[in-house]
Amino acid sequence: MKDFLAAAPLIVPLAGGVLLIATWGRVGLARAVSVMASLAASGLGFYSLYEVRQEGIFVTTLGDWPGPFGIVLVSDVLSTLMVGVTGLMAAVSFLFTMAAHERWQERYIYPFMLLLLAGVNGAFITGDLFNLFVFFEVTLLSSYALMAIGARRLQMEAAFKYVVINVISSVFLLVGVGLLYGQLGTLNMAHLAIRAETAGDSAMVTTVGVLLIVAFGIKAAIVPLHFWLPGAYSYIPWSVAAFFGAVLTKVGVYAMIRVFGLILDHDVDFFQPLLLSLAGVSMVVGGLGAVAQKEIRKVLTWDIVSQVGFMVMGLGLYSAGGMSAAIFFMAQYMPIKLALFLTAGWVEKMRGTEEMKKLGGLARLYPLASALFLLPALSLAGVPPLSGFWGKFFLLQAGFEAEQYAVAAAAVGTSLVTLYVMIKMWGQVYWGEPREQIEALPKSNLILLGPIVLAVLMGAALIFGASWLHDITNEGAASIVDPREYIEAVDLAVTD
Repeated sequence: MKDFLAAAPLIVPLAGGVLLIATWGRVGLARAVSVMASLAASGLGFYSLYEVRQEGIFVTTLGDWPGPFGIVLVSDVLSTLMVGVTGLMAAVSFLFTMAAHERWQERYIYPFMLLLLAGVNGAFITGDLFNLFVFFEVTLLSSYALMAIGARRLQMEAAFKYVVINVISSVFLLVGVGLLYGQLGTLNMAHLAIRAETAGDSAMVTTVGVLLIVAFGIKAAIVPLHFWLPGAYSYIPWSVAAFFGAVLTKVGVYAMIRVFGLILDHDVDFFQPLLLSLAGVSMVVGGLGAVAQKEIRKVLTWDIVSQVGFMVMGLGLYSAGGMSAAIFFMAQYMPIKLALFLTAGWVEKMRGTEEMKKLGGLARLYPLASALFLLPALSLAGVPPLSGFWGKFFLLQAGFEAEQYAVAAAAVGTSLVTLYVMIKMWGQVYWGEPREQIEALPKSNLILLGPIVLAVLMGAALIFGASWLHDITNEGAASIVDPREYIEAVDLAVTD
């Protein structure tokens, strides 16, 4: 049973994606399969999380290859939490795609989103660095196909840049993986954790760490490696942009937490100031970049850069509290960002534009839609008692405990900037008088609010469930900071 639980979050969406490609064009089937597969992957992830918390980490090896050379999949608190949340994000995105009634887009979105979900889940549960590279490539190919939907000139230019930058990231990752194998003789993460510790202050291992920061930093859109992100999200369908914004950059952050927490924690004096500097600069640049934007999509895209900085801050503190805060922030951020992107998609579909200066007055006619924007917007800014407040509170608490006052100050300042940006967006889009006459809202667009309600409710639930989630992230952080349980579970599995 545990072998099935470990592999199913990868196999279920992969099988669904392959099925939809084999039955190309059957939109009704694609709708049913995509929602069921994403919900199944999410349910299996959360059930695995429950089992892990009750009985400990479980591991499976695919095929007949002996460890540590086979494909090892590891279900621990961190990986199962991320799998569960990501499946929910995909399901809500699929529901929004259905409600949008863009049938020519649907035939592409469903299969490639499922393949993308398989790649993301594979990256979460893999216990091997080379297979992490493989799953990154699966996500790259799937995301490129999704970005090319419509094939407009500017869209194809942005997609091409996205692919080129991510191929460069993959080269850095592959070189780093090769050097690490040459130095330590294994790519199994548990074995790497053991051998990196015995290697001491190896200059080669430190060099590999820098290469991996570049590789994962590009995928996470950390400043100064963020330049591909705003253009990449400018032309894709809203449901795809919402899933990308909620999930894709977090895969890069997850990889950093896993690798630097588990394997490359030996040279803290070098990596800590580097990671904290990148975190602080990302917060500030992303926040100021959002201030300068005039379109809703670009505001939300630049905000991704800012919020990734908060997650990297938790990693850079190199403490159990900081790691827990980073994981908490990442988990609560995903439904918030999904809700904001979907709300923006609703506005654009209803009004035909996402330029804020052309909008206004929507709150008077559509108070529900305005509330669905305001709640996640305030959470994003860290207004209590919403989940975003608790995410930033835990980060600041860990920052002060570590006496890292500069990055904590950057976090506070950026939160105020984010609050300003959200209030500005609210004022231009929802408040005041309409810029032009607004016609009655079509019923088809009212249906679009359904998935947004689900996304907002997921974020709002953490007002009451913050303590529960924090308990889980504390357990996940403990297994990263002290990886003995992880190492023992993997070592026993691959040597049985």
